[in-house]
Amino acid sequence: MRVITSLTFLSALFVATNASPALLDLGQLLGEPLAIFVKQPNNQVVTVSPDYEKPSDSSTSSSSSLSSSKTHGESSTSHAPSTWFSSSVDSSSSSPPPPASSPEAPPPPPPPVSGGGIPDGQGNKFNTPQGAVRFPWNFGNGDHVVPLTPSSSNGGWAMSPNQQCKPGGWCPYACAPGYYSAQWDPAATSYNGHGSMNGGLYADANGRLSKPFPDRPFCAPGMFNARIVNKLGRSVSACQTVYPGNEAMIIPSVAQAGGVTDLNVVPSTYWLGTSSQFYVNLAGSSEEQCIWGDDHSPIGNWAPYIFGGGEARDGNTYISVQFNPLYTSMGFKVSDAYNVKIQCTQGNCNFPPGGQCKCEQGQCSVNNGCTVTLPKGAKADFILY
Repeated sequence: MRVITSLTFLSALFVATNASPALLDLGQLLGEPLAIFVKQPNNQVVTVSPDYEKPSDSSTSSSSSLSSSKTHGESSTSHAPSTWFSSSVDSSSSSPPPPASSPEAPPPPPPPVSGGGIPDGQGNKFNTPQGAVRFPWNFGNGDHVVPLTPSSSNGGWAMSPNQQCKPGGWCPYACAPGYYSAQWDPAATSYNGHGSMNGGLYADANGRLSKPFPDRPFCAPGMFNARIVNKLGRSVSACQTVYPGNEAMIIPSVAQAGGVTDLNVVPSTYWLGTSSQFYVNLAGSSEEQCIWGDDHSPIGNWAPYIFGGGEARDGNTYISVQFNPLYTSMGFKVSDAYNVKIQCTQGNCNFPPGGQCKCEQGQCSVNNGCTVTLPKGAKADFILY
């Protein structure tokens, strides 16, 4: 880790009170690896940020490494394509309503709940390459587990599509919007060292899965105090990074056109006190754009926005927004991006000086992004407009 004077990750948290801005040592509040403001002996405010390389797709066990100062996947080539993915996402339903004379259908059966034990696949037909460990859940389960790209080599696990859950390794899984994975390696005590990729379930040498915290659910409710409200005419996907895990931004929360989705804002009890980070794609995106992109398309780590959120040990929740510096550095058009503002919907939210936190036309109300403090009982929305 090294000290730098420019923000590279969104969750550099500048906390403002109603009276005056207050500098907090959020390294002690929110845990790394996201950038934080610290107070040096000379009272200079700087940021501390570990920087990551894109994980190797051929390995599921390597630890994250420190590299030169880059946001996820930064490169030096410049591209400004006018079309980057299909914008014909239809957020409306084409199914007609049932005839008025139709008899009322019986209620659907409740989704299968594991009862705390690890399921046996729940009848899924997901891809399980030879030598890989089968994903335990199906779609629509009662554990709030969400399978990711089940036809790819990952077979549903929260891993890159060409990675596999292998015997002798850790296999992370994704949770529904608003929920977080409550399982990880208890021995993983370093943000960037051994174990930082060890999220989810452990597969022993015979491929048998075990639950590291038997008394915890697979997916636990987050803070449920921050949402995305999409006032645009097309859907937008927010892609959460997998951590502990390979840090790929592959866990989707999709806000349909004119719709709302919860964000997974984790509590202070989450792994090592770390917070959540989301790369938020352009309008017209779906869960299919929650991938580790490249510098030819502004998706994933090249998305225009980065959101962050987490509860700190002081009991406050900190949520933040930043315009992704990679988006502009690659030459993507600022005019293609929408605007974002954080709006308090309940309780007393503390905003930065000026009383607002927003990003419009590539510029944020606070340089390098802004943070809003949510005391207990407060709630806020990320408004896309």
